Amino acid sequence: MPVTTATQPRAPQRAKPRRSPLAGWFGRKDESASLDISALDVSAGVTRALRLAARAQGSQAADAQRAQINDALNAIETALYTIDRIRDVIEQAYDVALSAQETADAAARALLAESYDDLRLEITRIAEEATENGATLVGREKRQIDVRLGGQMQYSITPTRLDASNKGLNLSPPHNAFVGDEEVEAALSELDNALQRADRAAISYCRDARFLIARLELQSRLSA
Repeated sequence: MPVTTATQPRAPQRAKPRRSPLAGWFGRKDESASLDISALDVSAGVTRALRLAARAQGSQAADAQRAQINDALNAIETALYTIDRIRDVIEQAYDVALSAQETADAAARALLAESYDDLRLEITRIAEEATENGATLVGREKRQIDVRLGGQMQYSITPTRLDASNKGLNLSPPHNAFVGDEEVEAALSELDNALQRADRAAISYCRDARFLIARLELQSRLSA
């Protein structure tokens, strides 16, 4: 009588995360997916507003305010570009974790865990190697950007740390080389949360950019 070996049922495979809402931000990616935010409109608005600011002339106070808005918009633009790069790597890590979920071979899982950790470290590298103005909003040395709007009014842009540390995206290294399904499932859950955090940051920065663009365009029209 043939002997059969019982196998553990594998966990149901997760759906791959949706494409970044910033896809196509600089015309670099497929734009077929629907956008949750008007990223392309913001990109065009930043370009238009900065062009107007370069032409505008006014009082010393108005010029100083335009310079602050200009710096803030440049920081937002760099941060959004960095977020899109980070999100690409998160999606690659998601594919690796899904592959580990689909195999029971310990050696294969160990190799996948190594690839996963490399991608995790790549996320931190991208966040830390952003130019100084972008790192202000997404890096380890993040800080709030305050823009004076005249009088006692100011507009503040809140930073979101997006490296892999527990103070950022909180992506844990695979200490057990994905030997157990629990570690793989935990990695997938952390990646889900990381995608959500990155998207929330991008949406927030787009809102900040829209406000500052409107403010800069108004100032440019008044001084024309």
